Amino acid sequence: MNNLAVFRQEAAIWCAQNPGFVCSDNQQGVPELTGKLQLSDGQGEWVDTYEVRIVCTPDYPLSFPLVYETGGRIPMNIEWHVYPDGHACICAIPEEMIVCSRGITMQTFINDWMSPYFFNQKHREMHGFFLKERPHGPAGNIQFFHEIFKTDDLRYIAEMLFYIRSKQEPNRVQNCFCGSGEKYRRCHRDAFRLFRALPVDKLDQCIRFVQSWV
Repeated sequence: MNNLAVFRQEAAIWCAQNPGFVCSDNQQGVPELTGKLQLSDGQGEWVDTYEVRIVCTPDYPLSFPLVYETGGRIPMNIEWHVYPDGHACICAIPEEMIVCSRGITMQTFINDWMSPYFFNQKHREMHGFFLKERPHGPAGNIQFFHEIFKTDDLRYIAEMLFYIRSKQEPNRVQNCFCGSGEKYRRCHRDAFRLFRALPVDKLDQCIRFVQSWV
C-alpha cells in the first residue's frame, strides 16, 4: 500500500470517529484531512477549537503530514512555530524521524503530536509565551541532539552517532561508548537505541546535519 492509500485509509477511520472532519484530494491529487480540532482537558471539558488542514507527505508515515491552521488565529511567523509556507513546526526534525521510525498512524499523530502543538499555541494566546519551547529551525534540531546526548560538544555528538551507526550495542554492564566511565545502561543506552532504530539513510542525515554545525 502506497503512502497516499495509507493516508486515505487512516483519514477515513479518523473521520468516522470525528464527524467534524472530511478527507478529500486537492488539485494535485494529494489527500487532505480538514476539519475542526477540538481540544479538551484531562476531564474531557472543552478548551478550544482550531480549524486545521492536514496534508499527506510523499513518504507518510515515515514523516509527519503537514499541518496548517486555517482559521487565521496563528500568525504565519517562525516565532509562533509556523514555517513561511504556513505549515506548523510540530517538533525537531530528528525527533520526528525517531517517532516515525517507531510507527505512527493518523490517530497517534493527531493525539500525541498535533493536539499538544495546538495546546501550546493556546497557552501562548492566553499567557504570551509557550509552555514548552525549543529554539526555531536548525537551532532547535541541534538542541534536540544536546538534550539526547547530554553534551553541547557537536564534534563529540557526531563521533557518538558514527559509533551508533557502525557498532553493535554494548553489553549493559560495559562502560559506555562515550568514554565517560559510566556503565552503558546508566549513560547513553537510550540515545543508542533511539538512533539505532532509524533507517541508515536517516541516521546518515543526522550525522551530516550535526557535522555541518561543527
